[in-house]
Amino acid sequence: MVEAEKRESAWQSPWVWLLAGIMGTAVLVNGVLITLAFVYPPGLVVDDYYERGKNYLYHQAKVKDDIARLGWELQLDLPKAPKIGGSDPYMLRVLDRDGVALEGASVEFAAFRPVESGFDFVRPMRDIGAGFYSANVGFDRPGNWDLIVTAQVGEDELDIAQRIFVKD
Repeated sequence: MVEAEKRESAWQSPWVWLLAGIMGTAVLVNGVLITLAFVYPPGLVVDDYYERGKNYLYHQAKVKDDIARLGWELQLDLPKAPKIGGSDPYMLRVLDRDGVALEGASVEFAAFRPVESGFDFVRPMRDIGAGFYSANVGFDRPGNWDLIVTAQVGEDELDIAQRIFVKD
């Protein structure tokens, strides 16, 4: 009877050790991921996120109205396969409602890296005639980039957006 009452400790079973090891590994991995998230934040949140969110629908409606009112057509010509370290020409053609080249615009090329802050940049595009505007642009990081090219004549402004992938 004494032997029947004597039980083995649960820690002597390999199944208990396996379960404890799995739970310990999960806690350790989560700790590492949380630490990395704080040490290397992605920077995807802008400071004025609330104001931008409130104004999003207003901005979308304004863009739609501007397109209808101005009648401009923006044609963005991109390189086939942009690479790091190279400087490729990016061109924009601006046409008015009648398909006539719009000259004398102030055009700005902006590139935003959606996965990492600190690498965004803005370049002016020069007027090369016949409604064409050009800028030589190079990227220093591979991956996705969001391009926004804005054309402005006086108070009138219109932009075009495009996502590209830059290769190593």
